[in-house]
Amino acid sequence: MGLRNTSGAATVIDEGAAHGRFQPPHLGHMEYLMAAAKRCRFLWIGLTQYDIRHLRAVVGSEHRGRPDDNPLTYVERVEILSRALKDEGLEPACFAVHPFPLESPEKLPDFLPLRVPIFTTVYDDWNRFKVAELRRIGYRVEVMWERETKLYAGSRVRSLIEEGSTEWQKMVPSATKSAVATTDLRGRMLQIKSKQLGQRDDLR
Repeated sequence: MGLRNTSGAATVIDEGAAHGRFQPPHLGHMEYLMAAAKRCRFLWIGLTQYDIRHLRAVVGSEHRGRPDDNPLTYVERVEILSRALKDEGLEPACFAVHPFPLESPEKLPDFLPLRVPIFTTVYDDWNRFKVAELRRIGYRVEVMWERETKLYAGSRVRSLIEEGSTEWQKMVPSATKSAVATTDLRGRMLQIKSKQLGQRDDLR
């Protein structure tokens, strides 16, 4: 299943893929994407939950389908990632961002051909489930690393932004910092939470 040669060094292939929700992109995401980019000449970057107006529940990781955990639109995430990767020195001609409906796995080959190997990482059971699901569909998957803890987590970044703290700024690339300000992401997140609370009250 791996993509390594007999010497143990990573084999550089023509094209590969990486994916995530990137809500918002943080330094852990950048480490992952740049590691994947070093393994291929062209990197496809898939955005899961790309249609935040029609979110889909995710088995084993329910928060990934909630509105308050998906505040940035598809276009906003494309713009942030494109700028962040350019800041890291990756040429625009070497990558493309596209929808990746992991929440509807039967649709995945419509967005990423099965011939394209997928690079990923493992931190928990959700990641292991995801690897198994991608392989079941027919993708070749390389786990670049497996770690017990995350230095950066999107849930933590979102919580800090919502609280009004500035600690999140140490956890994200400059492109995310700019986007949080220009989109008034904190205000948007608070509005989403308020709307959700109102809907719950209406159901009582």
